Amino acid sequence: MNLLAKTFLGALLLLSPLVRAEYIRTEGVWQLKPGTQSDVTPAERVSHVLLVMNRASREAEAGDAAAALKDWAVIAEAERGTEAEAVSLIQQARLFTTRGQFENASALINELYERHTSFSGFQQAVQVQFEIGNHYAAGDRRYLGGWFPWFRDPLAAIGAWETAVKLAPHGPLAEECLILSARLALEKDNTPKANEILERLVSDYAFSKHAPEALEMLATLRAKESMGPDWDQVTTIEATDHWRTLADQFPNHPRAKNAAEQIAMLRDRAARARLNLAKFYWLNRNNPEAAKLMANSCRTLSPDSAAAKEAQELLDTIQKDPTPPKSLADKLLGVYPRPKTALDVKPTAVGEDLDSLGFKKEAPKSATDTERR
Repeated sequence: MNLLAKTFLGALLLLSPLVRAEYIRTEGVWQLKPGTQSDVTPAERVSHVLLVMNRASREAEAGDAAAALKDWAVIAEAERGTEAEAVSLIQQARLFTTRGQFENASALINELYERHTSFSGFQQAVQVQFEIGNHYAAGDRRYLGGWFPWFRDPLAAIGAWETAVKLAPHGPLAEECLILSARLALEKDNTPKANEILERLVSDYAFSKHAPEALEMLATLRAKESMGPDWDQVTTIEATDHWRTLADQFPNHPRAKNAAEQIAMLRDRAARARLNLAKFYWLNRNNPEAAKLMANSCRTLSPDSAAAKEAQELLDTIQKDPTPPKSLADKLLGVYPRPKTALDVKPTAVGEDLDSLGFKKEAPKSATDTERR
């Protein structure tokens, strides 16, 4: 055996006793996983810990949740800081969940998160927190003390799922929690919350299996928000961008089949809004420069749309004669004063003793001998 092989074997022999304890339940019996070492001190206590763990599990299976919770709590208190405590916390959380004591269960999971992030079964805690959210969303009642029914609160599911995401942001349930939260928020007409969750999903989990649905939902929400005044069409452009992202990243997904049609419709809507502004500046504000700016913007947004053709006609009209036709109001009240352009601005006299910027004029002084030096 060469030196490198001997060194590697020696390292394995040295590190093998340092493998953290891991408790597993096989055929209804708790035991230490082979190859792991108990962190219970002294080692003789391991058999007692396993005895209490097996008793608590049998009590839970027999329907005596109160007795099981008591035994698991004893383990957690006696073996604080060990893997046995982590197992106890997750088992208590499961029992509290079955009893409808969702807040108690979440508190234990948070405790586990704070003190046992390296717990080998930590994904189980995330799963329990996920299930708590499912219970809330399904309309299950909380039970105070495990027996007194309380009000249903489906929206509490969003907070429970957000906690699950915090526990394992890169875990397999994070994306599922976000899409479920977004669906529930929309179902309960909480649009701002749905927008927030969907934005997080498409930005942090761009390649998630739920990304196409999130992009479609976000584009639809943005498009609805854009049905406002002509000067406020930012969300129309955002909706267009979401549809384009869906079409570019997931071209073969069923949700992308209407993307081209939606993009064309939204761009036409935004272009039409700019055309309406151009007409407003031209006909109502006697401002051909602003009208031309909005008309050109219309043509840029959707060059092939009907709105772009009307914008070009308006530009041709302004080019021929920059004076808009007079309306009845113009004839009765006078034409709306045209804004001055930069070329129209002339220096304003501010007084003989002040210059054009308003500073006091001073007579030139002759340099003295001292100043010349």
